[in-house]
Amino acid sequence: MWASSLAARLRILQANFADDDAATRQDFIAQEIERALKGSVPDKRKVLLEALGQLFPTGQAAGPVVSHQPSAGAATPATPEALLEGLLEVLPTLPPEQKQEFTERLKRAGLVPERSAAAFEASPELLKRLALDATRTVNAERAAKTMAMLVDMVLTLDQLVWTLWKQIAPKSMVRKEGDLVKLSGEYLAGSNEVSTAQLLQTLERSRKLVAGLLGAVGRAGAAYARDRARIFDPNAIEADARAEKKWNESVEFACWRKYVQLCKEYGAEAAIEKSIQEAMAKATENLIMGRPVG
Repeated sequence: MWASSLAARLRILQANFADDDAATRQDFIAQEIERALKGSVPDKRKVLLEALGQLFPTGQAAGPVVSHQPSAGAATPATPEALLEGLLEVLPTLPPEQKQEFTERLKRAGLVPERSAAAFEASPELLKRLALDATRTVNAERAAKTMAMLVDMVLTLDQLVWTLWKQIAPKSMVRKEGDLVKLSGEYLAGSNEVSTAQLLQTLERSRKLVAGLLGAVGRAGAAYARDRARIFDPNAIEADARAEKKWNESVEFACWRKYVQLCKEYGAEAAIEKSIQEAMAKATENLIMGRPVG
């Protein structure tokens, strides 16, 4: 068995360095034999070398070489098991390019099975959300690609929505509690430090903020419009003007003065932007907290 295994390794070395000169090949083969004999006593070394020599017969005849069938007494060729054992022993010493080449050749020979493209087990709930019936399957390779696209979208959206919320409502009690990027990475890597419930809680908080901001668009607009209609209502302006006008002013002049005052206070660009943001923040918080929207 020792000789067969070593012979297989030597044949692989010969094939690997077929383009090198004979001296280089001989040097590599000698080194491999020395490593295999290391630790053997002289008598055993002789026996082992003789057994190895039988697997590499050399012809002494001067005549032409002819093909012939091995006789019954000739040495038996290396078994497939021995060749495989030799390959496994020399494999760690091969460069990555050669390992890849061997892998491809084994694939073509049918010894390395192709990775299954339909090994992803989807839950009935997921199939239902995807509008697929229970008899359909999910392609594993496409599932991985879809997950990568969705993770990228969710993480980008999470960062954007919390940045926007910090600008709109810097003093709000609704705050970001966890780093979704780090939590997702550790969870997918199998870390015991991050549980499913912890990741779900962080995702749910971001989901509520996204939903709250989207839902607040219409509600905040209506609230802002009501507030501005109340401030600039002609009847309200006239009533305030009559109460504030001087004895020597006309009602029309007092109304105009009141209108100009309101425009300076509520009609400036910065004031309008601030009011819209406050309306958005209030409507968003009401939706997130489940409070009635005024």
